[in-house]
Formats: sequence, C-alpha cells, structure tokens
Amino acid sequence: MNPGKVAITGGSGRVGFYMVEYFRDKVDVTVIDTRPPEQQDVDFVETNILDFEAIEAALSGHEAVVHLAAIPNPRVAPADVTFNTNVQGTWNVLQAAENTGVRRVAVASSDAATGLHYNDKQSCRPQYLPVDEAHPLRPMEFYSHSKEVVEVISRNYASRGKLEVVVIRPTHIVFPPEWPELEARGADVNNYHFWSYVEPDDVAQGFYLALTVQDTSYDVFFISAEDTLCSRPTLEMIQERFGKLPEVRDPELFERKPCASILDISRARRLLGFEPKSDWRRLFARVPVEDRIPPRSEVPG
Repeated sequence: MNPGKVAITGGSGRVGFYMVEYFRDKVDVTVIDTRPPEQQDVDFVETNILDFEAIEAALSGHEAVVHLAAIPNPRVAPADVTFNTNVQGTWNVLQAAENTGVRRVAVASSDAATGLHYNDKQSCRPQYLPVDEAHPLRPMEFYSHSKEVVEVISRNYASRGKLEVVVIRPTHIVFPPEWPELEARGADVNNYHFWSYVEPDDVAQGFYLALTVQDTSYDVFFISAEDTLCSRPTLEMIQERFGKLPEVRDPELFERKPCASILDISRARRLLGFEPKSDWRRLFARVPVEDRIPPRSEVPG
C-alpha cells in the first residue's frame, strides 16, 4: 500500500518525534496532538483524541493514520484517566477513520497487553518461549488491560471490512535519558520488561512497514530488538527468576543467540520485512563512564 497522506496522533510526543522524522521524507505528514511538534515544517492540527468531532475533521483527507496518542504506562496518570484515554481515544480514532474514508490505521498497543509486565511475579511467567503474537493475553492491571481492549477494538473495526488495521506491540522503548542504566537493567533478574528493549527508530520502522505492507486487513506484530539487555543468556535469567523454565518452543533460537529477546519478532521480519537495528551496547558506549549506573552487585558498599 502507498500510504500517501499520513496523520500521526500523538506526533508531538517522545515516540512521535522519531515517527515524524522517519515518515517526513517518505509521505506527507500531519501531526495531530495537543501541542505542536518539534519539527516546524510539518502540518499540525491541535486537538485531543477524546474530542470525536475534532478528530473526525482532522483525519479527513488522509489515506492512513498512525495512532500513537495514549497514556504510555501505568505510572503517569490515574487508572480511570489512563483507561478512558487509551480505550475511548482509540475508538474515536478508528470510528473517525472509518467515517472519513481512511484506508489503513496502524495502532500502538504494547507488549504489556500480554500481561507479562506490571503484574506479580508468578502472573508474569510466560507460558512458553519465545513469546509470539498468539501467546495468551492475561493483563491484571489497568494500563495493560487498556491495551488489550485497544486490540479488541482494532480487530472489531477491521472485521467490519471498511478499514485495514495493523496493531503494533512495541516493547520498552529506550530514550537517551535511560541509556546510563541499560547495563544495570540487563543485570536485574527481576527487570519488569524481561530485559527486552527497542530503539525509537526501530519502532518508527515497524509502523511505516505496517502502513506499506500489501494484502492485509488485520494483523498484530511485536516490535523489539533481537537481543536483550542482558550479558547472561536469556534462558539462564528466566530459570533464575522463576526457578524453572517454561516450554521452550524454539530452542535453536536460544542456541544461536543465547541473549535472544523473549519476544518473537519472526512474523514482523517475515511479513513486514522488519529488520531491527537496536543495539544497547552502542547506546551505552555513548554515555560518559562517570554517568553510567552500575549493576547493584557492583555498587560500592
């Protein structure tokens, strides 16, 4: 599909900045947000995704939409605000897209929709490794549950036959302020994202491919680096964390790449042509030594 004119909701946010940078030399971009983007030379419509009539007007004339606008984690807003923004906001965008003749929407979900993050230790245990898009969703807190519902809404709109919808589940996106602690996160056996990560440029790549892939009406893809933040093998970390391993469905993956991500990105590679460039060691190397946060075992005293 040639996406033509693309609207990016939340295009002024942290991920949105990288999305606009990736898209702007490939397609015509309109940022839809409550504040202007950093880029001065892109079209901008100031509105809130909870204002249905305004969103409908903003999407008119666009062939495709990247829907990023959302509360990004369970720590920045109350549960009711998070759930309403993420769920009602997605419904508004998809209904407005359908009403205005948009062909395809790429919707931002999260790997948190699986329920493997933010829950208690045993609830977070994967049923099998690597975790693919067919893994059961079992969220137990409001943010992850909001993303599960976002996916249900997305699938339902696609099934109506008027709109193509591709759901992207990025894992934890690492931005420059987080670079000093990447090694420490990788050494933490209880890291809440299972040491998975992705750079924002790879997220932008995934969304662009979601809009340009041919012959799809609905699909879901994980977007992640191919490795973890760990220096130790992934299966060794999982064993230490839970006391035993879940079913390992692709043992050859972890033999070839001992530090492979727990998230299976093979479908994104095969069907979208996704090729991650994320490399946490490259990012960590850019941090001055005196600013690096050491693993707990290396903290003096």
